[in-house]
Amino acid sequence: MAAPFLLAFPSLSPEDFQHACRAFLARVHAVGTSTVGWSSIRLTHPVYLALSLLRHDPVGPVLKISRNIDHAGMRQCDTASPVDPEDTQLEATEDDLEAIVRPSDSSAALQVDYEILLSPTYQVPVLYFMLRRGNQPGPMEIDAVYHYLVADQYREELQAVGVMGGISLGYHPQSNTPIFFVHPCNTPDAMRQIAGHQNVTPEAYLIIWFGLIGNHLGLHLPSELLKDREQ
Repeated sequence: MAAPFLLAFPSLSPEDFQHACRAFLARVHAVGTSTVGWSSIRLTHPVYLALSLLRHDPVGPVLKISRNIDHAGMRQCDTASPVDPEDTQLEATEDDLEAIVRPSDSSAALQVDYEILLSPTYQVPVLYFMLRRGNQPGPMEIDAVYHYLVADQYREELQAVGVMGGISLGYHPQSNTPIFFVHPCNTPDAMRQIAGHQNVTPEAYLIIWFGLIGNHLGLHLPSELLKDREQ
């Protein structure tokens, strides 16, 4: 049965967000992570806010994506090490709803870890991310983020806190550790401008969101991921 249209667009309910993430995982699994250029993607179970355990405020599910940047001197690297689609593994641990993981390239100089959560305040997805060099602990600084992740045509918009809301440094709602994120304050209006009055399903919503937010920070969706789907 087809997914229902969102009645409260541009807001997403937790159920809508989970449905969107599961459908997106199935889409990635169908084409393989090597096609999208990611080293891994997985969906974790809901957890509890690190600072709100006594209030039992749930955070989740969380869509986690990792991507390797193979050459430190490249401004953008959207390619990944060739991997046989048959080697792509679908893993499911007790902490994961679903997972698609392929072997990581240990020689990669940089790794980007993305986490997509639903904001309980704005009711839209929020992109948290960390840029790391090899196995060194801690994230790289904001200058490295702009150098390696943000293309020139998007830099001014992000620095000016434009339609996307800009890059902020805050605390991860799950681990309470410092992490960069794209503030979701302007996401609802941006989604309205893009989708207009169209009927939008949860899966279509997430794909539009990737084009709006993820595309600015290296989460590009290739055309193969959109084939044979009505969006």
